[in-house]
Amino acid sequence: MSMANEVKNLSEQDNTNFFIRFIKYFVPWKGDGSSEIIRKIVFVFSIVLFVMSLNELTDFLKTDQAELNYAQSIAKYEPDWDDDLNLDSVGQDVKPNEDNSSAGPGEKPASQEDETKERVVQNWAKDLIKRNSDVVGWIKIPGFCNDNGDEYINFPVLQKAYEGSVDEANNYYLTRNIDKNYYESGSIFADCLVPIDENGQPDNIVIYGHHMRRLGTSFTHLAEYKSGVDILRKYPMIQFQTVYENNQKYVIIGCFVAAADDSQDDIAIFDYWRYRNFDDDKYSFDKWIDNVRKQSWYSCDVECTAEDDYITLSTCSNEVSSMRWVIVAKKLTAKDNLDLIVESYKERPDSEIYFPKVWRNVWGNNKKYLGWSY
Repeated sequence: MSMANEVKNLSEQDNTNFFIRFIKYFVPWKGDGSSEIIRKIVFVFSIVLFVMSLNELTDFLKTDQAELNYAQSIAKYEPDWDDDLNLDSVGQDVKPNEDNSSAGPGEKPASQEDETKERVVQNWAKDLIKRNSDVVGWIKIPGFCNDNGDEYINFPVLQKAYEGSVDEANNYYLTRNIDKNYYESGSIFADCLVPIDENGQPDNIVIYGHHMRRLGTSFTHLAEYKSGVDILRKYPMIQFQTVYENNQKYVIIGCFVAAADDSQDDIAIFDYWRYRNFDDDKYSFDKWIDNVRKQSWYSCDVECTAEDDYITLSTCSNEVSSMRWVIVAKKLTAKDNLDLIVESYKERPDSEIYFPKVWRNVWGNNKKYLGWSY
């Protein structure tokens, strides 16, 4: 059999330049059939889409890194904290062994002196206030860190002045940083309605921050307190102080999911953000603490009175749309024993916890944790 018979059915070899052949394989060319043209058009479109997506992803990652870098640059203003978490270091004005009955004639007891003491901006806050006069404090959860040793919650707290519109004031720092520039993660900010200033502060300071999912900035990692009582025992302490204070420490007394709108429950919702000063009959301390205990996922043995100071941290709870995850903490006093409080933390049975209707519709009367980045 001749060699000619072996090759008679093969197509004529294309001896054109390799680059030309490469282009012709992917780009519609004269003589292509309709199916071949469609294949090439789809391929070219896919390449263009891939390049555009790659460019978007690159910009996205650059933005994420920029936000993380910015957050770390602000952390340099962090106050000097007393590393000792024992109660004898709580608050520079606390005098655990003071006997008020020993005050001499004409002298005020220590408690009265504290009440009338002038509120002066502390040294640690002066540079921050120069940068932005809306800075009213600093918040940190000590030891609650990423792999690099940076605290997840370690931020200045801002408060926009209330000038006629609560929503406008409270929304101001939702997407702005301390320099008032656009910032996707937003700032940590206090409710505007009762100012934190030289004249005083609310009995309960409500502090807001975004849940940024996988980015992990702002108040995102507060979601980890849904994971169980062990993390509460590990990180029970929140360091928070206004610009008029030093070394103030709070212990967590409640964590719960909350409805943000009347339509989300079949009873009157717990509008925790409206409990600012407890001398308001409508928003009294007793009503507030009863709801905190009723909805909290955990219990603890800690004495709470209307005379104590509190902070309430609020962020989004994404397991159910438009709900909030709330953490409440009480300022430690000389009579509080932190070790005993931590030992008393217990997981409450789901059956004893009140969950709003929208939560029950999705998860039943059960706790649910889907990870901090959810």
